[in-house]
Amino acid sequence: MKKKSVIRGPIPLIWNKKCYRIMRLTFLFLFLGLMQVSASLYSQNTKLNLDFRNTRVVDVLEAIENQSEFRFAYSAEYIDMNRKVNVDVKGKNIEQALQLLFEGTNVKYSINDRHILLFQEGMLPATSTQQKNITGKVTDSGGMPMPGVSVAIKGTTNGTITDTNGNYSFGNLPENATLVYSFVGMKTQEKTVAGKTQINVVLQEESIGVDEVVVVGYGTRQKKNLIGAVDQVNAKLIEDRPVGNTMQALQGASANLTIQQKSMNPNDNSMNINIRGVSTMNNNDPLVVIDGIITEMESLNKLNPADIDNVSVLKDAGSAAIYGSRSSNGVILVTTKKGASGKSTVRFNSMVGLQSPDILYSPVKGYENALLKNQALLNGGSSPIYSPEQIRDYQTHGDGQWFLDGIMQNALQQNYNASISGGNQNATYMISAGYFDQASNFVGDFGAKRYNFRTNITNEFGRLKISAILAYNRAMQNAPNASAGTLIVDGGRIPNYYNYKMKGDNGHYLINDVLSEFNPLGLLEAGGYQKKDEDNIIGSLNGELKIANGLTAKGVIGLDLSANHRYIRSLEVPFYASETATVPNSYANSTRNTEDYNEKKYILNTQFLLDYNRTFAQKHQVSGLLGVSNESYTRQANEIKKKYTDRDLGLPESSTEIDPTSYNTPAQTQERSIYSVFGRAGYSYGNKYYGEMSFRYDGSSKFAKDYRWGFFPSFSAGWRLSEENFMAGYKERIGDLKLRGSYGVLGNQNVDDYSYFTTYSVYTNSYGFGNKAVSGTGFSFGNKELQWEQSANFDIGFDASFFRNKFYVSGGYFNKLTSQILLTPVVPTVFGGSVAKENAGEMRNQGWEITLGYRAQTGKFKHNVNFNIADSRNKVVDFGGNEQINSSDQMLKIIREGEALGSYFGYKTDGYFNNYEEIANAALPIGATVQPGDVRYKDQNNDGVIDEKDRRVLGNAFPRYTFGLTYDLSWKGFDFSMLIQGVGKRDMFLRGELVEPFHSNYSYVIYQHQLDFWTPVNTDARWPRLSAPGSASNTNNYQKSSDIYIFNAAYLRLKNIQIGYTIPKELCSKIGIQKLRLSVNAQNLFTLSKNTFIDPESTEFGSNMGGTGGSGANSGRNYPTLKYYGFGLDLEL
Repeated sequence: MKKKSVIRGPIPLIWNKKCYRIMRLTFLFLFLGLMQVSASLYSQNTKLNLDFRNTRVVDVLEAIENQSEFRFAYSAEYIDMNRKVNVDVKGKNIEQALQLLFEGTNVKYSINDRHILLFQEGMLPATSTQQKNITGKVTDSGGMPMPGVSVAIKGTTNGTITDTNGNYSFGNLPENATLVYSFVGMKTQEKTVAGKTQINVVLQEESIGVDEVVVVGYGTRQKKNLIGAVDQVNAKLIEDRPVGNTMQALQGASANLTIQQKSMNPNDNSMNINIRGVSTMNNNDPLVVIDGIITEMESLNKLNPADIDNVSVLKDAGSAAIYGSRSSNGVILVTTKKGASGKSTVRFNSMVGLQSPDILYSPVKGYENALLKNQALLNGGSSPIYSPEQIRDYQTHGDGQWFLDGIMQNALQQNYNASISGGNQNATYMISAGYFDQASNFVGDFGAKRYNFRTNITNEFGRLKISAILAYNRAMQNAPNASAGTLIVDGGRIPNYYNYKMKGDNGHYLINDVLSEFNPLGLLEAGGYQKKDEDNIIGSLNGELKIANGLTAKGVIGLDLSANHRYIRSLEVPFYASETATVPNSYANSTRNTEDYNEKKYILNTQFLLDYNRTFAQKHQVSGLLGVSNESYTRQANEIKKKYTDRDLGLPESSTEIDPTSYNTPAQTQERSIYSVFGRAGYSYGNKYYGEMSFRYDGSSKFAKDYRWGFFPSFSAGWRLSEENFMAGYKERIGDLKLRGSYGVLGNQNVDDYSYFTTYSVYTNSYGFGNKAVSGTGFSFGNKELQWEQSANFDIGFDASFFRNKFYVSGGYFNKLTSQILLTPVVPTVFGGSVAKENAGEMRNQGWEITLGYRAQTGKFKHNVNFNIADSRNKVVDFGGNEQINSSDQMLKIIREGEALGSYFGYKTDGYFNNYEEIANAALPIGATVQPGDVRYKDQNNDGVIDEKDRRVLGNAFPRYTFGLTYDLSWKGFDFSMLIQGVGKRDMFLRGELVEPFHSNYSYVIYQHQLDFWTPVNTDARWPRLSAPGSASNTNNYQKSSDIYIFNAAYLRLKNIQIGYTIPKELCSKIGIQKLRLSVNAQNLFTLSKNTFIDPESTEFGSNMGGTGGSGANSGRNYPTLKYYGFGLDLEL
């Protein structure tokens, strides 16, 4: 016996809302029937208030239904419900509102009581007969009746609408008729009559994002029909964050889009970006396409993030192969905002906040520093340098200002954007301007500014559509005339003794017995500057002509033009030994250098293509694309360097010298070009089975004539199982399910220009001849047989929705084999030149990714959660049977077949020696003299000695298990959002003063996090015993590449959190404002990491993990992590 459902306690809010809606409609219909009130009276007296900007028609109709008892019926097959409109209606009736909504279209309407039928012009709606040949009931997934559902005969405009109980009836239907059931926010269903007399239907809510339009290469796709590995990041995640550039905004937004912010310095905001890991030993940068124009990576960060509508990340061969030779590292497609038809809309938004430098390490107290320095010296067999009287004096006077604190400050960040957009059915426009200003956290008037201006205009003339996009971006920087790393280490390696000062009361810059040449404050305030300005114009002219039904011809011409200028001026700064000294002890920048650099470069892009898309017999969708393109790149640069310029003006004087490293334009001129033929063909049957093939045939000037052209194909397939008849129950009760896969060959042409030529370079003052310095010539051999790097890509994935389509899951696995990687053969140093590169290497890169989405409403609370997690891992497959070890300070990096590229290499430690007996029985490095408390190394081969044979792979610095979580919550006028981002596994090599106390007699300080060192009563310590630089213990502990320098760099970071409130519209409208939103925002509020003294994103590597050339070791001298606190304003008129 079936049990009855019983609801105890308070009635659930969702059930209560549905019952209230049905009870309200039922009462309304009964009341109208009794009172016999005419429909025309209601439609004339009901006044509507609508205010929407750039909103879909379907959303406007839903708003009308929420404000009234009107219910719409329509067929989405004949009416474009995703068309975006601007609507401003105040106190208008339904007919006036519909006239405005569908002005300039072929959509007509018929009002019958509260029921409104939408149909195409020329197709008059027919009234259904009352002969009940077909009856039925429409309910939602919870079994509740659904009034106002459109029930139409497919292929006609004949239809009806369900009553308050969800019932409907039809008469005189053909045997082969198909009924279409549609309702706003629900998935449309089709049922074939086939002799039935009763058809009951359960409508499901739309799956999350299944009808979302996703930008792909040279086109768009509905997400439900997408069979490639493509993520799309929408504007909301980008525009509402206080970030300096687009790349920062994308961090954590997409699975396997790995972005590392190596530095938060506004004057050197260097970042790594990888799509699906590391696949080559050379350049791993993805291809960037902005509004259909292929550009350079740096152009991405010239954009104003507020101008971006969406960003698509193409990951697999099926989606990226259309870009051929540049797509092996993935593709980033950026689409900027456009206007929408309707009333003009003016928007203004601003974010202003304070950025506070969060210095994660700090020195011990001054007197403690002196005590511990003495202890380190005594442990090494040396005499102490601080007397008891000095230590007591430091303790009595307390600490002075730590130099690093003295050169850092809070800094203001400002961001202002304004736009106006609008248009009609034939023309739209969007004009925007932006200003960004981020001050430096170094003392002084330093920082970065950016100005943006953009226009996007579209016009339609019958079958011809013309779009013009023009953007001007100007970036300006004023940076200190010293590297950030130098300033930070000189500020941090000095003890905070009270008698150490950087500047005297008389204004003189001071040095001391530790910092004997200059101090960082003097360099910042008086040492000069590095000023940069860059002007960038990027624009395109696009034409589309509808030749025939489904066939469109498109032409594009685009330009990305940049002009860069940098001027460096070094000012001479005197430094004094004491505040009473009258004669400088030393000078910084004594040569008074000036450098003047100019660069101009441009990319000219032309494209022509034919695009075909037709559906036959309502089931067979055929698409095709065929195009040709050319991209030409030209760069010119020159730089003039001078020494001993005028102290006041920086102009030449009698003693001025021209630096021999100066060069003119011919020495820095580059030109290259690439021609392409590309195409794509696709077929789908009934939105169920999908197949697609794409190709690109590229010819690049980077390769010799016989190897210039490369062919890059891909094949994709998809199966939407939820459309199968045997999955009908799954589709109705659970959601959508699709499987997809692709295989293709992609290319990489990121090699140096002119690599197949033998090139020569002139070196000044290289040799002595006739008692004079003369120039010499160096050469690099070319290789005429250089070819493209190629990567064979396999990808398989799925897309599914669950829980009545509120929960979305997408996952995938990829396996990529890159071959013909360019390597430089190893030759003896006496060879006398650089040997030619050759196609010799091979790497494999594989991984997985999962994206989750959940959207729900509980009462008036609306929730939207998105989570992504991914992993990629690479290994070197072929390195010619060799291995390569690169060293930098204590760091060793190895390239070895079977290991990940750029892995750390060295000795593994086995704790610390606790007594002399352990030392006597242990394997020791040759010639080492160790003491209790010193590092013990593992004897990997058990030969009784620690030597190079005991070295092993220690880890890898590339991030793994990267993840991102966004959560949005809205309630009435309030909104809340947050972004959490992090890395689950990463190894960091860190050497220098943050690891070794009193590092190499270069640092004279020990930090708080280093106090857990070994002593006889603290044998379970984090660090070995204190030892002086140069001592036997110090050599054993810190002068080897070992895992004492390896740290766990996994982290979780609250990247952004925001709370906003939108003022009620009825209040704003009184002063002519359509929308007013206020918000507070915080960035980098907290970070969870095992090591609290170093930012976990700190790294020495670029996106190729150092490639084959190696990289410098990481000393942790990073620009501090910046915490942002600010507020925002959004205004719409």
